[in-house]
Amino acid sequence: MEDKALRDQLVEDARSYAPHEAVIEASRCLMCEEPPCNEGCPAGVDVRRFVRKIRFGNFRGASRLVRDANLLVGICGRVCPQEMLCMERCTRAALDVPIDIAGLQRFAGDVELGETAPLPEMPTRDGSVAVVGAGPGGLAAAAELRKAGLTVQVFESADDVGGVLTRGIPPFRLDRSFARGELAYVSRLGVTFNLGESVDDPCALLDSGFDAVFVSTGLWRPYSIGLDGEELKGAYIAGDLLARVAAGERPDPGKLVVVIGGGNVAMDAATTALRLGAERVYVCSLESRDEMPAFDSEIEGAQREGIEFRTRTRPVRIVGKDGAVAGYEGIGIRWKQPGLFVPSNAEDVPGTEFRLAADSVIEAIGQGSLTKFPSLDHDERGLVRVDPDTMATSVEGVFAGGDVVSGGGTAVQAVADGKRAAESIVAYVAGIHDENDEREEVGSDEEA
Repeated sequence: MEDKALRDQLVEDARSYAPHEAVIEASRCLMCEEPPCNEGCPAGVDVRRFVRKIRFGNFRGASRLVRDANLLVGICGRVCPQEMLCMERCTRAALDVPIDIAGLQRFAGDVELGETAPLPEMPTRDGSVAVVGAGPGGLAAAAELRKAGLTVQVFESADDVGGVLTRGIPPFRLDRSFARGELAYVSRLGVTFNLGESVDDPCALLDSGFDAVFVSTGLWRPYSIGLDGEELKGAYIAGDLLARVAAGERPDPGKLVVVIGGGNVAMDAATTALRLGAERVYVCSLESRDEMPAFDSEIEGAQREGIEFRTRTRPVRIVGKDGAVAGYEGIGIRWKQPGLFVPSNAEDVPGTEFRLAADSVIEAIGQGSLTKFPSLDHDERGLVRVDPDTMATSVEGVFAGGDVVSGGGTAVQAVADGKRAAESIVAYVAGIHDENDEREEVGSDEEA
């Protein structure tokens, strides 16, 4: 287990490569003619080129190259699961270990934050776009639209930008001041932010004069299991707990904590509980270790910190005493149909009942869309349906991306959605204004 004094800190471990270390690591790159790592980046970062720039000491050039493709330069260097994306495809892995692309991107991000990075030259183009949501997808779309010369306004219900980056990821994984410094790049591009303003219907924004709308509101409605005891003091929803910690609070989960769930949020909740003072934390999941949806790096990090796992188990109830959580009861399960990891496919195994003493129980079983836009088509999960190539919704002029479409993905995937949508929106808005120009020309000819 890591030193307790370190793990109890709710601040990010700011260690990064020193310049000479970054050069040494970058020098391991084989500089493949057709680099497979490039194909592994959803945001389209030219990995080989940015690693090469570091290799030859052009650190600012590396930072700017990454930012041109992905505005979350240092952020993705900290939170992106690159071991599953670009690093997984690294040719060097066949010789020894893959290039530490995540570490090099973090280094590049630390060289030059978005609040000081130079701005690109931007053309002037007719057209205005509303972006609903200031998370990774919305910010990426807003940045690309501004770089294309369009006027952009972002509407965000919270009082800060960043979405899950600043309200969901624990501060010991992503420092808030650092994230805000990176994201300042978007406002410096000339994007206008309307914070504390919710949008119930994107069509209303079209009616108010915007040429197009991009919706990327994320998933903020937490699911709960409906267990007996959820009303007890000490029963938490993971998203709520993490948001409180992100806001600077230090809730007390007690010494014994049970986390229900097997995803990344469950791992974040478990490691956060340790830093809030818990001495023993259990993660109880339906899935086995290999079946969990959490990234391997997240699970391994939790294991290194001493978190205990009770896998292939189902929650039964939260035990209370004097109005507060006193324990947790579960039972072992097996899958009725192999490979289908959903609660309805779980079958209790008689004789495997167990009980854990607990001061708090944290449910981390997923989230849904907080706002269901009635004018847009949705699937059975309440997610917005889009054309995967253009990100266009069922309403002309309205596009969507990020978790509100995917149901939960990575920050870099949301960035990719925002960029793809922005490309479609630029073409769509250009078409609108070309048609208007043609009408004006016809009108003037008729008057003459």
